[in-house]
Amino acid sequence: MTSPRENGSELEPIATGEHAVNFRMSPQNRFVPFAREEIHQSIPRRFEQLAATYRTHLAVKKGDLAVTYDFLNRMGNRIARALLAVSDDKNEPVAVLVENDAMTIAVIIGVLKAGKIYVPLDSSFSPAWARFILEDTQAKIVLLENKTLSTAKQWLNRRHTLVDIDSIDPQLSFENLDVEVSPDALAHILYTSGSTAHPKGVMDNHRNTLHYVMRLTNASYISADDRVTLVRPPSSSGALMNLYLVLLNGASLFPIEIKEAGLHALAEWLRREKITVLHAGGTVFRHFAQQLTDMDRFPDLRLIRLSSGQVFKSDVDLFKRHFPDSLLLHVLSSTEANTYRVHFLDKHSAVPDDTLPVGYAVEDMEVVILDETGRELPMNTVGEIAIRSAYLFPGYWNNPELTSAAFLPAVDEQAKRIFRTGDLGRLQADGCLEYLGRKDFRFKIRGHSIQAEEVELALLKISDIAQAAVTARKDDHGDDRLVAYIVPRNKAVPTVSQLRELLKETLPDYMLPTTFVVLDSLPLNPNGKVNRQALPLPTRARPDLNSPFVEPRAAVESAIAKIWSEALWIDTIGIHDSFLDLGGDSLIASKVVGRIGKIFPKSLTMREFFESATVAEISQVLVTKEPEPGQTEKIARAFLKVENMSTAEIKSAFSDERMKREQRERN
Repeated sequence: MTSPRENGSELEPIATGEHAVNFRMSPQNRFVPFAREEIHQSIPRRFEQLAATYRTHLAVKKGDLAVTYDFLNRMGNRIARALLAVSDDKNEPVAVLVENDAMTIAVIIGVLKAGKIYVPLDSSFSPAWARFILEDTQAKIVLLENKTLSTAKQWLNRRHTLVDIDSIDPQLSFENLDVEVSPDALAHILYTSGSTAHPKGVMDNHRNTLHYVMRLTNASYISADDRVTLVRPPSSSGALMNLYLVLLNGASLFPIEIKEAGLHALAEWLRREKITVLHAGGTVFRHFAQQLTDMDRFPDLRLIRLSSGQVFKSDVDLFKRHFPDSLLLHVLSSTEANTYRVHFLDKHSAVPDDTLPVGYAVEDMEVVILDETGRELPMNTVGEIAIRSAYLFPGYWNNPELTSAAFLPAVDEQAKRIFRTGDLGRLQADGCLEYLGRKDFRFKIRGHSIQAEEVELALLKISDIAQAAVTARKDDHGDDRLVAYIVPRNKAVPTVSQLRELLKETLPDYMLPTTFVVLDSLPLNPNGKVNRQALPLPTRARPDLNSPFVEPRAAVESAIAKIWSEALWIDTIGIHDSFLDLGGDSLIASKVVGRIGKIFPKSLTMREFFESATVAEISQVLVTKEPEPGQTEKIARAFLKVENMSTAEIKSAFSDERMKREQRERN
């Protein structure tokens, strides 16, 4: 483990302390309830108090880089002073484009210490998406680093003031600033998919953020002993709020890039880093747990927190099988309201239905079910989920009409408002909430909220497309995949490769459809609207790509193509087909890499996989890495032989082989 340097001098050694066991099993956990009076301050003020208390405690560790609370606080102070050197203390948006590591977190703290509003950008954003955010917020200052400068230059114009964190004046003071930040000041603006042609900015203040930290801390007993994962960059609501939850309790945060490390490496990393809380979306957990064996155990992991709209009985079965000593916490959240329902389960919990209810109330976040007129409905009646609270987000940035439509007026002297989530649900007699999906056409894909209309509008901007409809379909693994149905304007239809390239100009990666289905016309309801229920299921046919289909030429290529076929749900794979054009993503890639590692003598890194990304290239990498010439091809032939045999044939083959071996031994 290494520590970063400040002005050429080593920081103090990191004190990581003893690992905390499950709070439900031992009284030794140093849990301190988050007091209600603590929400009436700013985020940096709470952080500074913890930095003074846990000065040498581990704050963030990624790879070999680890930083203490004291270091993080001092770096935040320097960044804040660098911001104030180019602006006043106005509560204004600051756009941030840095990578997901310890310095990212120091930047967020620095922005808030300066009294500014954190507006995250991400390298995966399309230029159009990023430029809209910059224009909508009117952010004058952009915080970046050397590694992201070239990306930022594609989005910026001359009016932006750039602050490079790699070039901050080393003479700036590390001491805490004398800047008073009101609890009601805006802390961040997070952009999410909207029903118009543009994303919408969800803004929130310091008090509401601290209220979220209070309710999740007290619900899940987060303490300074915890070591918590951060599997997504803090440009998303779930990741940012998880970051606050950890660092405003003196706990330790462990960022990891799943796309680089791969899910197959996650198990060993969890054990090595003694992770106590795994925070992930339902899809990430599902793919991860499916790769585990009965030998995998996680003695330090006390809590798995899943932030996903729907979790299934099969997910709970995976949890019980591989994590019998942990607790499962399923939470229901939105960018606007953060977490407002929780559901704890352990290895004894019964799940009678296929879909898991999303649980019970947290502090000050009351759920009501409304009809179309806004009237409250009785128990066991399906309607729109709404949240009544005094701690709801102020509204959508620069969009008063959308804000007004999302809220019902305050209903009492405590200024409680009602936010209409757009989700359908039903309250059971005991107060448990069932989540029944979106009221409109908004989907949760791998933790991202996606509005169907926004993807449809991007498709319709392509001149060769006359009509488009987008929906979510579950694949063989139970995961939601975005499917686009298109009607071409002429007989000539763009290839899937071309469609993906065109959509990348306006949409971030996570909003790109996995599958494209070409139709002669879209099915309509009697009122003339698209009948989404009548849209056909996608087939397993290979999509039309830029590359012509070429069959596998050797056993190793056939084996890789078969693994891809099962993971991508496509019957036929050409050896020069692009993995991404076939609908692959980092989660599926991780699963493929894990499977390859179990079959062949040498595995691939995630970087090698994405740098190759065709069956032919990956096969060549495996052959190049083989310990003995011809070994990879020999293993591939054996794999294909077994894959094509029935269970009875496999047993018979092993039995014949055993008899031959015994005969040789007798002779």
